[in-house]
Amino acid sequence: MRSTPATPERPSPTGLTCAAITLGGLALMGCTQGLAPPIAAEHGEDVPPRRGGTLRMAEIGDLRTLDPAGAADGVSLPIMHMMFAGLVDFDDRANVVPELAERWETTDDGRVYRFALRPGVVMHDGNELTAEDVKRSVERALHPSAPNPSGSLFDGLVGFDDFATGRADHINGVEVEGRYVVRFRLKERDAAFLALLAMEPLRPVCKTGGLRYSDDWLPCGAGPFRLRPGGWERGMSLRLVRHEAYFRPGLPYLDGVEWTFNMQALAQRFRFEAGAIDLVRSLSQADQRRFSADPRWKPFGRSDADTNVYGESMNTRIPPFDNIEVRRAVASAINREHYRLLKPGYMTVMTQLVPPNVPGYDSSVEGQHYDYGVALEHMRKAGYPYDPVTGVGGWPLPIDYPLYDRGLLVFTAQLLQQDLAKIGLRIELRLVSWQAFLALQERPAGAALSQGNWDMDYPDPSSFFDPLFTTRAIGPEGGHNTAFYSNRRLDDLAAEARREPQTERRRSLYAEAGAILCNDAPWAFAYSHHAYRLRQPYVRGDFAHPIWAVDAMAAWLDRAGRSLEQALGEGLRR
Repeated sequence: MRSTPATPERPSPTGLTCAAITLGGLALMGCTQGLAPPIAAEHGEDVPPRRGGTLRMAEIGDLRTLDPAGAADGVSLPIMHMMFAGLVDFDDRANVVPELAERWETTDDGRVYRFALRPGVVMHDGNELTAEDVKRSVERALHPSAPNPSGSLFDGLVGFDDFATGRADHINGVEVEGRYVVRFRLKERDAAFLALLAMEPLRPVCKTGGLRYSDDWLPCGAGPFRLRPGGWERGMSLRLVRHEAYFRPGLPYLDGVEWTFNMQALAQRFRFEAGAIDLVRSLSQADQRRFSADPRWKPFGRSDADTNVYGESMNTRIPPFDNIEVRRAVASAINREHYRLLKPGYMTVMTQLVPPNVPGYDSSVEGQHYDYGVALEHMRKAGYPYDPVTGVGGWPLPIDYPLYDRGLLVFTAQLLQQDLAKIGLRIELRLVSWQAFLALQERPAGAALSQGNWDMDYPDPSSFFDPLFTTRAIGPEGGHNTAFYSNRRLDDLAAEARREPQTERRRSLYAEAGAILCNDAPWAFAYSHHAYRLRQPYVRGDFAHPIWAVDAMAAWLDRAGRSLEQALGEGLRR
């Protein structure tokens, strides 16, 4: 569920750097030789956490929603994780652990899950969480009126089909057993069910959320942070504040968390150096290298693991990509090594769906690979032969390629344009907003060809196969299967793997499914990208989490009393 704006890549001058940006309404003229020094923590490493302060961050894009039942993306999800608590969650090793539920038990050969809720959990509206709230929230999120692209992942619930088609008012497989006990009944055993519950879509929402999704609802849950009144200026900023009645005593430490949206990478870098942003994840490649090579900054940066996949998504319903030979030609025409060289050290060539740091990855799989002669042969088989000497032939019409001018996509798109021109496919790059890009991708007649990207929701191959390539993941709009790809054999393999408890058998099933994808080529798999994040030394606590991009639960600020105006003044003097 994590389609995320790519990391910005802008040419960054070395040596003397001069820039004019706006900080809090003030014009900051920064001319620096090299990098500003880190802002030191007030105390030593042995000091215990203390409460207070607001963690400030920025994003290159904007969020689509703050409603778990909505069409979320990589900007929205970390924020919703802080606002909404689930029955279960992932710990720092990606294991599923109790959260709002004190415990659970599984019976009937893995087809029944019974959760006992923590008594006394207070939601943001002051009401106590009950089993009725859980059932209402589940049905609200899975109702066909909700724009929830992940709804199909829960079709294993007993009664889901009747509910989704309007033949029933409730999901029979979600049952309330008293004030604090809720039971889920599945049609078949599902190895991923607990992990799916740990994701955002079915997390309980306050009674103000009602029975059905609404665009104008102000988000309200049971997480460690709540929306500050008037704290959401769409397209600009968001401010969350501590939920004082959070069920974990003493947490969170922060008074609040604040985001600024639609901020370019260079502006983020200067605000970060000035201390107006505390944590940054959108540095250009040049700045990443400068910070990571600087011994003063190196201890405060880290690279994430390879848990995402990027590629070229081909809509199998739109010509010429309804022709399997054309899709195979694209998969063979892309020189993935050129992609990797755009950002050496931060990109890994991908020839299959599952990324290197996710269980199920097999380094021995050849998968898709660059072969220009084979690509031309596929174009001939498709009925569109192309002569590279004369430039005659190929697909006769230009192909629109939507992209957003905010990241690595701009550069990979130009390389793709060159590679595909060599086999007779002419693509025209069309700049759109991030939100428009997602809307085009997710509609059946929207985009014939576009960049696909996906980040792991939980450490299992089903986190990639099910939402991206199964038939059930195709929606009228808002679905994650942007290739609108359907293969009955792959559907059967994915379903069988979800039921299978034996690790080796599951591995075999996903290997076969992966081979089908590489051959049918709804995507041309291209690379995995591990992002780099950097914090100021005064930002304390462990942010390293295998699932959540930013986990501020245990974060705290150890910064001497410096106002934003002081930070800006220091920036001006530099």
